[in-house]
Amino acid sequence: MKRNTLYLSFCILISLAFSIPSFAQSWFDDGLSPEFHQGRRDLLREKMPENAVAVFFNNPVKNRSNDTEFEYRPNSDFYYLTGFREPNAALIIFKTPQNIAGEMVSEMIFVQPRDPSREQWDGERLGIEGVKDKLKIKHTYLNTDFLKKPAVDFDKFSQTLSFNLPEIEGGRHNATLRAMVDAFKAVNPSPARPADQILSQIMNQMRGIKTAEEIEILRKAVAISGHGHIESFKSIKPGVSERAIQGVHEFVHKAMGAEYVGYGSIAGAGNNSTILHYVYNSVRDLQEGVILMDIGAEYRGYSGDITRTVPVKGKFSPEEKAIYEIVLKALEESTKASKPGADFRTLGQISKEIIDAGLADLGIIKKGQNHRYLPHGVSHHLGLDVHDRGGYGPLEPGMVFTIEPGIYIPEGSDCDPKWWGIGIRIEDNILITENGHENLSEFVPRSVADIEKVMQEEGILQKLMKSME
Repeated sequence: MKRNTLYLSFCILISLAFSIPSFAQSWFDDGLSPEFHQGRRDLLREKMPENAVAVFFNNPVKNRSNDTEFEYRPNSDFYYLTGFREPNAALIIFKTPQNIAGEMVSEMIFVQPRDPSREQWDGERLGIEGVKDKLKIKHTYLNTDFLKKPAVDFDKFSQTLSFNLPEIEGGRHNATLRAMVDAFKAVNPSPARPADQILSQIMNQMRGIKTAEEIEILRKAVAISGHGHIESFKSIKPGVSERAIQGVHEFVHKAMGAEYVGYGSIAGAGNNSTILHYVYNSVRDLQEGVILMDIGAEYRGYSGDITRTVPVKGKFSPEEKAIYEIVLKALEESTKASKPGADFRTLGQISKEIIDAGLADLGIIKKGQNHRYLPHGVSHHLGLDVHDRGGYGPLEPGMVFTIEPGIYIPEGSDCDPKWWGIGIRIEDNILITENGHENLSEFVPRSVADIEKVMQEEGILQKLMKSME
């Protein structure tokens, strides 16, 4: 009987998954194209100083505990330039082609070899021929030949551009990366600080403006994230847990083809909603108050970043609604100001002025009083990293960023206790277009009426519980 119940529960979840829009899931077949990555390397080369060379290392493998590792995620710059997602790899890009072993070479990638015995345990590797075939990088070499054969003479370059070298944990998984980094340090022992700043500035310029191909993937990441929020609204009822709501989001992400979450999922209820980066999600029996959900999916390397705050009982209290409406107004007015030429910092100023005035009107602060009820900025770039690279000056077409005003009133705050334990954040994902902006997450309900309406529906968790009765 128990087995039949569990099987029924599984069938219900699968049926729900197929009722949600899905996207193809292959990392290599429907991600960014080899032409995209080649174009990014060409653009980097164009922006590099004369007679310069740039060196990138992929991320090390991170140990989780004992002999288990976290699921591997490549360095975002490395992936952006190559599409390669395996560890123990390095990339060299020359400003002008160099004579390497009698051949003119403008870029070199060093990757781990095919190894059937390891691939049986850890998964398929591309190897040299796979990188050439799938990623179209002609000059591909074994990572054991890095700075050995063919040799690169770093002394001949005016500048060697690189970032701080990765911290490398012990263990066999990172042995070759450690050897490559040590070899690089031996020929470039003290990289000049300006070189790091030059490379960072170039990568910020490039990654801050998304191409049409990137925007299409970001649309999917935001769509998946948004459907996770909508499904969670339906499952939030008294008696559920923070972690169960996190699970609804992440189930939807996986069902729709996302690889990861874009960052640690935040599902904080009651006073936990006032903790900005609360990721424990450990409260088991929610009964009242609001739950703040800042959760986004990562799809083909790109992250959505949506926040919605909803009432556990399905209807906002008067105090919760009053705070919510202030934050919503700040979001809407900052969004209206998002257009080419506007200053990035203006968005935060607009939100802060509205929140300051709203808090004063409610008597929570005095007019003009400094406070900590909005302790963060309201916008950051969005892309391969949830806090992505990009500039913070005038807005330009192709920029994708968040607008996320909030008000957080922890227990014990210097105001009427009726406001304590209310944390509200609302966050949308905005694309700057030639003539204005597009709100990529606009389809996710955010008005009080729309949220309360969706929350009347039965959710995944309730269907699952019914099947187990």
